Amino acid sequence: MNKLNIKTMRKKLLFTALLLVFFQLSYSQGFSLRKCIDYAQKNSSTIKNAQFDVAISEHKVQEQIGSMLPQIDASGSYKDNIKLPTTALPGELMGGEPGTTVLISMGTKHNASGGLSLNQKVFNPATSIAIKTARINKQQSEQTLQQTEELLVYNVCITYYETLVVQKQTNALKATLDASTESLASTELKYKNGMAQRVDVDKIKVSYNNTRSSLQQSELSYKQSLNNLKYYIGMPVDSVITLSDTTLTMDLSPEMISVDSFNVKNHIDYKLQQTTLSLNQANKKKEAAGYLPTLSFNASYDYNAMRNKFNFFDNDQKWLNSYNFSFTLSIPVFDGLQRKNRISQSKLEINKAQENIWQTTQSLKVNLSNYEIEYRNAIDNIRNEKDNLDLAQSVYENTKLAYKMGTQSSLELVQAESSYREAQSNYFNKLLNLYIARVALEKSKGKLNEYVNNIK
Repeated sequence: MNKLNIKTMRKKLLFTALLLVFFQLSYSQGFSLRKCIDYAQKNSSTIKNAQFDVAISEHKVQEQIGSMLPQIDASGSYKDNIKLPTTALPGELMGGEPGTTVLISMGTKHNASGGLSLNQKVFNPATSIAIKTARINKQQSEQTLQQTEELLVYNVCITYYETLVVQKQTNALKATLDASTESLASTELKYKNGMAQRVDVDKIKVSYNNTRSSLQQSELSYKQSLNNLKYYIGMPVDSVITLSDTTLTMDLSPEMISVDSFNVKNHIDYKLQQTTLSLNQANKKKEAAGYLPTLSFNASYDYNAMRNKFNFFDNDQKWLNSYNFSFTLSIPVFDGLQRKNRISQSKLEINKAQENIWQTTQSLKVNLSNYEIEYRNAIDNIRNEKDNLDLAQSVYENTKLAYKMGTQSSLELVQAESSYREAQSNYFNKLLNLYIARVALEKSKGKLNEYVNNIK
């Protein structure tokens, strides 16, 4: 390979590498919570499937409407009588003796026919009810889509906050590990100079190892949480993203919680139960309509040809036409009480749906009350944990300074660092609980989308 080819190949490899870097950087752009939700609504498989269900339900409505329109069919047939059928006739018809039979072959070898038929429902109450049922099914699909979108938003919010909290916890542990590394190095130097004992080095090293282990676990949790976030928003798991909402701000005033405007009838879970009730009522009407008579109109126009030779396309050979119309009236008389029992089943399904509505109403009210209590409790907890974290950090910083000055022991430093680590863990756990409680509260109010839309 000559030098020119080597240079050309190097340029191509460099260009490809630059493209990969550019793609990586562009794809690893910061994702805010709002951007994650927008991405999920366009790419989530659960949303797409729910949208497909809505489209399917629309076609089912059109299908039922089509059943009320004229049904027109075209038909054609050809029959080749390789051997004509034999018929037995009384002998006297053919000039024979009475009581005898004569066998003769009747018909033509080639037969062809073609025609059109039309069927139109004139009166069929079940058909109009079926259209109404299909429209209710469409409404149910649309409500299910809304419920699916709300659940997706909930999962994305929870996972996003979880990832962000773990990221902050990881950063805090990194800072603590850096401080522990510095303390360990200082103690080892003191030990070499005879100013500290080996046990002091071991104590700080144990604390250092504990912090490092916590950091490794936190980094692993961050990766797992980020993968879960990618899954919920419909992003390939091998994609690279970063979170841009690096600050967690929330009004911690309990007065900001407003549940007075809550109306259970506006909640999507309640609406779905009402739609189920409507479906059961429509099904009962459909079954009851089965007792009514039905009337249909039928018409047909046919051409027939019978030949001993296959000459159907000869212009001088005639085709015989026929046409007719008819009305068909069908009156149910007795079906073995099947329809009566189906109506009884429909009534029981209606009763069940009404009970489910009552149960759903109570469940929504209980959830709202519980999540309101949980959120208020989370506010109190985060305030306490923040004060405790600030206090533990102050004790840790002062103990480090005192240890450097030789007025505090290594045991006291390790204890202060351990307390600080524990305070960090408690604070971030309570912080995540706070955000989960707020998101759950908004979901129980049926206003999660409104809440997310107001996030800046």
